[in-house]
Amino acid sequence: MEHYIVSSNTALELKLVRKGSDIHDSKAAFYPDMTYQVFGNVEKIFGYKDLVIKMYYAACSLKLYINISYSSKVNPEQFGVTADNIMDKLKSYISPSFFTNIDLFEKCLEDESRYKPFGIQLDQFFLNIKDEKQVFEVYVVEGENSLFKEYFDQLQTFVLWYIDSSNFIDIDDTKWTIFIIYEIFKNENGDKCYSPVGYSTVYEYYAYPDKIRPRISQMLILPPFQRKGLCAKLLNSLYKHYATKADVVDITVESPNDEFQLIRDFVDVDNFHRLGTFDKEKFKKLHYKKMVEEFKDLYKINQKQIRRVIEIILLEVTNRFDKEEYKKYKDFVKSRLNWPFQKKPTKLMLAMPAEEIQKIQKPDSIEKLEELDFEFKELEFLYDKVIKRLEINRTA
Repeated sequence: MEHYIVSSNTALELKLVRKGSDIHDSKAAFYPDMTYQVFGNVEKIFGYKDLVIKMYYAACSLKLYINISYSSKVNPEQFGVTADNIMDKLKSYISPSFFTNIDLFEKCLEDESRYKPFGIQLDQFFLNIKDEKQVFEVYVVEGENSLFKEYFDQLQTFVLWYIDSSNFIDIDDTKWTIFIIYEIFKNENGDKCYSPVGYSTVYEYYAYPDKIRPRISQMLILPPFQRKGLCAKLLNSLYKHYATKADVVDITVESPNDEFQLIRDFVDVDNFHRLGTFDKEKFKKLHYKKMVEEFKDLYKINQKQIRRVIEIILLEVTNRFDKEEYKKYKDFVKSRLNWPFQKKPTKLMLAMPAEEIQKIQKPDSIEKLEELDFEFKELEFLYDKVIKRLEINRTA
């Protein structure tokens, strides 16, 4: 029966279709990183040979075509088991209105230029990719809109395949703000078209007494457009939007993964370098109070992330071949890492084994020193990746 079990990660084929020829172009296809939220934790589909699940989106309107094909299907009378119902698994996540006829889907591409972005334009920028100038624009959508809700429900299906433990957001809740980045291109008739290439969702939490604290919930750049610096551009556009709002305390991020944290660090450190008050020599001497004030005012960065930015820039200006200078830097970082272990006993600690409490309360214990050293090396490795990207960006 093994030949009737296929990986849902390889069976699912996605496309953003801009023209009819994309439908038959294998190079236009991309595949999910994960499918467990739809097809189960083992990410397998039972009952089919040579299974292909085509989910093709019209690149602008996101109208959807679905086709399920296979060379053979398990016979329940012969084997006593039935094949998985693929459409039954998908229907909870997709719009009930989709194409099953490829000719009708291709016909709908003729109307793609009629689609215009929702919301207000925040930004426009240009990238040279493969010697071709490409235009991108960022729009922000605030408040409920029934047409936008239908459109966004299609767009957010992509989080199922690329963001771990993701959930669809309910944009009927007006505290949600959506940022969408589009590529502007011309179709075969020369008409201007807008194709979404990524988006971010932000929830604006209340902050006493009359402020808000926006929290970035999701940020996704679709696979065909990744590794082009678009996530950094989108994040900066988001900062630009909130920089003009006097009621914003600061911006936080909900459970950032390592990849997003790297981009966030890169953007924040790069922005810090661009401050009018930035002075490398003063910073090295820890005289950065005015710089931090300007940075927080301009970008609404929260205190925890500011500390991280400071540590990255200090590493950048530290001579690691100078033992004394390098030790000062390590002590500076470790003083923060050691903070949780300097707290007074809590109810939770009192419920812990005695040896664990002793380990926490003795910052000079061998175990604690080893742990601090390990945490520092992990951070230094991540910080070096940010510094390397900054160096590449400056020479590009």
